[in-house]
Amino acid sequence: MKDDALVGYAYFSKGETYYLLNDASNFYSQMSASIAPLENAKEWSYVAMANNMLGIVSLNRGNAPFALDYFIKAISICQDYTLPDIEWIIHLNLGSLYLNIEEFNKAISHIEIAYAYINEHRNMEGFLENLTAVLLGLGRAYLKLDSRVNYLEIEKKLKTECIPYLQDMDKIVIYCFFARVHNAIGEEETRDYWVDMVNIHTSGNMPIMDVFDDFYDYLDMLLSTGKYDDFFKAYMVLDDLTKYTLIKNLERKLLTLKIRYYRRVGQIEEYKIASVLFFELSEFMERENRLMVSDMIVMRNSYIELTQINKKVEEENTFLQKRSETDPLTGMYNRLKLNEYSDESFERAKKNNTSIAVEILDIDFFKQFNDNYGHQAGDDCIRFIANTLISMAAEENLFVSRYGGDEFVIIYEGLTSRESMEKASELRRRIYNANVEHKFSLTDNRVTISQGICWGIPNSSDTFFAYLQGADKMLYEVKQQSRNNIKICNAEELN
Repeated sequence: MKDDALVGYAYFSKGETYYLLNDASNFYSQMSASIAPLENAKEWSYVAMANNMLGIVSLNRGNAPFALDYFIKAISICQDYTLPDIEWIIHLNLGSLYLNIEEFNKAISHIEIAYAYINEHRNMEGFLENLTAVLLGLGRAYLKLDSRVNYLEIEKKLKTECIPYLQDMDKIVIYCFFARVHNAIGEEETRDYWVDMVNIHTSGNMPIMDVFDDFYDYLDMLLSTGKYDDFFKAYMVLDDLTKYTLIKNLERKLLTLKIRYYRRVGQIEEYKIASVLFFELSEFMERENRLMVSDMIVMRNSYIELTQINKKVEEENTFLQKRSETDPLTGMYNRLKLNEYSDESFERAKKNNTSIAVEILDIDFFKQFNDNYGHQAGDDCIRFIANTLISMAAEENLFVSRYGGDEFVIIYEGLTSRESMEKASELRRRIYNANVEHKFSLTDNRVTISQGICWGIPNSSDTFFAYLQGADKMLYEVKQQSRNNIKICNAEELN
């Protein structure tokens, strides 16, 4: 057992060195060889990390199926042997994988698991850098999904929680994201401000593996909007950095942008030369993928039975799906499930010409509660509201979810405006009658809630987001006039 540990660690260390040197051939042979002795020695943290690194390299080299297999194996080990400090990293990497294959909702579900972990461990080493990576991952997904309310919230978090504390070099990818956000909402002047900020701070010293995906999306935006001078300036920097890594998949991916650029500006000879280079890189990657297949077969032979792994993958996928839809603090549905359910409910309402109401509520003077009673009591207060909502949802067949912080969302289907108001009033009474102490409230000496509702029969162009905005407007008006109250509007009034 001791010899296995030493042998496994020796292979792992050499593999890790080749990983840092971007030497794919030697990395795969050494890291694959480390797994069997590390398993025999029951060094599960190293086995998980080895699988994680094999997944990262497979993804960087363009083989997402292999990467997924490695990541799922790593998560399975973390679950079996309680390794949460490694598991969250793998979820973040899985999020990157799903972003790369354009499975954006799946990406969000994994990145949110990582987000929950680092928020609960704010004293961890590298917290700020990890928070930035997580927020940018979520932001990329929300931009791809055109989820405006969510990517604007990510922008706000990056501005308040990250930007003030980062070095200039670490802000570049955030500037890239900001430029894409303001391009998406049509604010060209603000977009160009952030493009200028990227131009000022871009340098050949950027950590390429940390910035590639964010910079690639930024370059794609510049190309799509015809900002060719800015595109080519940034492209040349990223191109030099990418060639230095020797990772042919990244070179090939970046080359697709140059080919599109040459085609757009009519540089036919350059377009032909770049196309030939793309073909050559593709041939190189085919040879590299054969190497990956060979090493993966060797590694698979160290597993007890492939059928057991497949069963574990299925179980893990079921677990991850359930976990990804659930808020870790309250156990109720989270924003990911809300996005999914709201789309379905609005489609039903449009198809059947039935009514729908969206409510958003928050806890009155929750900041004062949290500041004076402490964060643990604040969490207990949020759980109290959540449990009340869950109980009422079970009785009334409603959909309820946590929206973020002390905010919650309810969807009422098939009810009249009056019936929706009655349900909301019943919720308010339950919260009030529970008489949970809040001596620091300016409304009452107990916990209360304020509620905003938007009701209507949606037409073909209506969206959940529009109803949510209407409900949020009503909530704002309630809080301006009074607390512990409800206000409702008809969706037609918003048009």
